Amino acid sequence: MDYLYIIIGIILLILSGNYLVKSSSNLAKYFKIPPIIIGVTIVSFGTSAPELFVSASASLNGLSDVAIGNAIGSNIANLGLVLGLSALIVAVPIKKSLIKLDYSVLMFSAILFGVLALDYKITRLDGAILILAMLIYIFIIIRLLKKNKIETAETEEESQQKIYHPFVSLLIIIASCGGLVFGSDFLVDGAVSLATKMGVSERIISLTVVAIGTSLPELTTSVIAAIKRNFDISIGNVVGSNIFNTLFIVGTSACINPLTVNPSTLKIDYPAMLIFYVLLGVFFLPVKRLRISRFEGLILIIAYVIYSYIIFS
Repeated sequence: MDYLYIIIGIILLILSGNYLVKSSSNLAKYFKIPPIIIGVTIVSFGTSAPELFVSASASLNGLSDVAIGNAIGSNIANLGLVLGLSALIVAVPIKKSLIKLDYSVLMFSAILFGVLALDYKITRLDGAILILAMLIYIFIIIRLLKKNKIETAETEEESQQKIYHPFVSLLIIIASCGGLVFGSDFLVDGAVSLATKMGVSERIISLTVVAIGTSLPELTTSVIAAIKRNFDISIGNVVGSNIFNTLFIVGTSACINPLTVNPSTLKIDYPAMLIFYVLLGVFFLPVKRLRISRFEGLILIIAYVIYSYIIFS
């Protein structure tokens, strides 16, 4: 029954998140909101909606290990599995703008989380600081996009998308949010029950089963993007999602209910996340090459397998 709850939860989260992005974008276009704002805010929020609702639901129920484990686990899965598989399919090119801004913010977000978690707590004030950092990042992105210092392009599918009446979009948004709420409850309840029956901690289940489940939208999007050679989506999706997870999702969860940081999170999971981030930086070092090779993708996957083995052993 636990597995059924988890599967139903994941399906609801993926479908609801997808419809939330489409309907929210449609509503924004109807009211002539610039595509730049839509891309940076609505789409970014929508693709990480499963992680957000799961961590928020866990926080409401006082499950700090699930709230934090889901965010950190998703970050690790995004690099180890999502980016690793994408690069394994085909070498992923990298834009200089990604290295200059996004990777710097990625490292900053990780360091900020580590500093705030040193006392094994993420208070509401800490949460507000994380959210503020996310808002500043969004503001910088919008400013740079307006000055054309970051390249962006609307796909042909997006430009030809039919714009529906706002009332229809609003109904879909409400239904999608309902689906995300129910999906997150199913996934969290199933995961906690499964952890109890398996005799493993909620932290481990959240870092693996829950995190991979909520990362499936990024995995699907990035792998398909890699196959179609749409590389900006493939790597940009991963880095942006990780920044959002650390700053906004952990921040929001802490504002809902102060979080207690498991000592194992700071001893094992947080250092593992930093190792993946440093690995990514090492892959970025040959600036003239500007790509993540298949071999490097394989390294990321192997590193993820090793990490999974360590936390279960």
